[in-house]
Amino acid sequence: MRQKNNNELLVKQSVILKDHSYQIPETGNIGKGLFFGMLISIPLWISFFGWLRIIITFIGK
Repeated sequence: MRQKNNNELLVKQSVILKDHSYQIPETGNIGKGLFFGMLISIPLWISFFGWLRIIITFIGK
């Protein structure tokens, strides 16, 4: 890379990062994930069908 006002050649030095060895954290338990997913999704589906029933009731009248 050359600068406009200078004929010197600029050399970029590469930075060598230290090789850090670290442990990969444990991944989640699939059973626990499914359990908490069901705890969240079942009430959402119940409320969805409840709202759908309310809307259909008001449209039908």
